[in-house]
Amino acid sequence: MPSHEAHPDLEDRFLPSENWQEHYFINPKTGHNIRYCEALIKAPIGTIICLPGLSEFCEKYIETAKFFNKNGFNFIVIDWAYQGLSTRLESNPHKRSSDGYDTDIYDIHYFIQNVLKTNTKFYILGHSMGGHIGLRYLASHPDVFEAASFSAPMLHIKSLRFFPCALACLFKSLKDKYVPGGRDWFEEMRKSDGTDIFSSDPIRDKVHQAWSKFNPDLQVGNVTYKWLCESLKSIGILKKKSTLQKIKSRVLLAYATKETLVDNRSVIKAARKIKSAKILKLKNAKHEIMMETDDIRGQFLNKTLEVFNQ
Repeated sequence: MPSHEAHPDLEDRFLPSENWQEHYFINPKTGHNIRYCEALIKAPIGTIICLPGLSEFCEKYIETAKFFNKNGFNFIVIDWAYQGLSTRLESNPHKRSSDGYDTDIYDIHYFIQNVLKTNTKFYILGHSMGGHIGLRYLASHPDVFEAASFSAPMLHIKSLRFFPCALACLFKSLKDKYVPGGRDWFEEMRKSDGTDIFSSDPIRDKVHQAWSKFNPDLQVGNVTYKWLCESLKSIGILKKKSTLQKIKSRVLLAYATKETLVDNRSVIKAARKIKSAKILKLKNAKHEIMMETDDIRGQFLNKTLEVFNQ
């Protein structure tokens, strides 16, 4: 990180508080070196594990961490392998590869069982791909989390909704090559002015880009065929009714009406398969719900508190 300044040029709400701390752990089962950041408070109601979306990183959730701290919760966010400051692809750290979603599940479980030291109740907050992995985790380990809240969970990729998940294996030979049109990070990947596909809030929409420019180690390019293959395989697992029926936790699934990345129909269908699920439709919202305007973001966060505090 640059030494001549402490942070990017952003409002204080997007910058770390005194209780924001960075840590790392190595999962011997996956070999991943995982970075996580925590914002802990005294006498918390519970501990929220935040699971970010594709290509995101801890710093993007600082404002959200402050919100939940004020409402009585510890907040911990992780960097998935191949993004943030966690393990990267040695041949090209910009490539967003994957070792399979099971390894991401192993990383979460190892963290909870061997690294996290708290006796509080646990809650999941997940976005997009993080929501996908969170749902997989809840189905695999149904007794760990009290409740979960997911914004725009990736139950399917909108542009590939009619692509058979079973064909994902055809991409294996291409492995860590970029998908067509893919390339390393470049500044124009995101417009970041409130007019792109991510957020309609011109201030919050700048956060991702500001941190990426400030710390080049956070930059991520496009996905590889390996990521696409593993994503489609995991989507196939979540599509099974038997998978989602294993979930015992209270669950909130929120979707954006101006969504262009994940498939909303799959989110609605998933809600019907989860016994304790509630669905939240957010009008005029784009994909990054927690980076949206105050009214949209507020609807989601307040509904999340309602589900967590039941």
